[in-house]
Amino acid sequence: MNPSSSEPAQPHEAVAHLHEVIVLGGGFAGVAAAIKLREAGISDFLLLEKAGELGGVWRENTYPGCACDVPSALYSYSFAPNPGWSRVFAGQAEIKRYLQDTAERHGVMAHVRLHHEALAARWSDADACWHIDTPHGGFRARFVIMACGPMHEPVLPDVPGLDSFAGEVFHSSRWRHDIDLAGKRVAVIGTGASAIQFVPEIQPRVAWLTVFQRTPHWVLPKMDQHLPALVRRLFERLPLTQLAMRGTVYGIFETLNGGMRNVAAMKQFQRLARLNIRLGIGDAALRRKVTPDYVIGCKRVLQSSDWYPALAQPNVDVIASGLREVRGNTLVASDGSTCEADVIILGTGFEIAEPPIAKRVFNRDGRSMAEVWNGSPE
Repeated sequence: MNPSSSEPAQPHEAVAHLHEVIVLGGGFAGVAAAIKLREAGISDFLLLEKAGELGGVWRENTYPGCACDVPSALYSYSFAPNPGWSRVFAGQAEIKRYLQDTAERHGVMAHVRLHHEALAARWSDADACWHIDTPHGGFRARFVIMACGPMHEPVLPDVPGLDSFAGEVFHSSRWRHDIDLAGKRVAVIGTGASAIQFVPEIQPRVAWLTVFQRTPHWVLPKMDQHLPALVRRLFERLPLTQLAMRGTVYGIFETLNGGMRNVAAMKQFQRLARLNIRLGIGDAALRRKVTPDYVIGCKRVLQSSDWYPALAQPNVDVIASGLREVRGNTLVASDGSTCEADVIILGTGFEIAEPPIAKRVFNRDGRSMAEVWNGSPE
């Protein structure tokens, strides 16, 4: 409850009402929790979403080429298979539409309160419930399901001079679709999961592209392709065929994950990753730049079949170093290399180790989850 708030609670949400459950977050986890609550016969619950629509990470990220790196047959609810996926690895818009359609079909929207960001969630021993503050008043619940996810709060690098850069700067998760990159000198900071998707998309349009690579990743080829209408009809009429595909994909991914405990097994995947480099890049010096010096699996394994060919294009330069400072339109790398840029795109990831919600959840003693974790979530 927040009796001092200048904005009164909405009439239909009397602060005194004690809900059974409140779900925080309207991404895949939050929608699944809401569906399962309904199936369990629990009807007195709310789903609080900070934005104006559901979608989670697939609402936040709209950069060119944004897609999942898990095949859609597996990256979907087991209780809501979608025979209509257009590709093996669906894109951002299609995944968001699937999530929202699933929420509609399962009656979740009646429980959703959009534009209700959880500003704080405090446990009260006196009331034996959670008190949740939002911009539209306070809510109470016996149980709270934290389904906020970590991939919506971008990490912005602390680089001297970045805030006074003479051109445009934006994070990949806050893509500026109003900025035309055609003919511009563009610098990309980072070579992670987002960058390997949007760099190949923007490379043909820009005049010059400089990629700052602090640490190279192992990148396996991405076995993506369009799913013909015949296959989609097969999945629709014989659901067991899609279920079999889901099981196969699950087995492959579990084998890959299990293999990370065995160096000898991972080196076999590493051979495939090296082949991906050789097929995509002809220049020996560039190959050396993008080849990691650690065994595959020590960092997140990425997938792309067009990342290396994009880096090999004549209008692309890879600087194997992080960004040290910005001077006007000049970017200076940690190794002393420099480049000129009109636009800087930050592919610098998200607050994974310290999720923002941890600073807003307080226990009976008034300590936040972030304080209790002290930098090491467990």
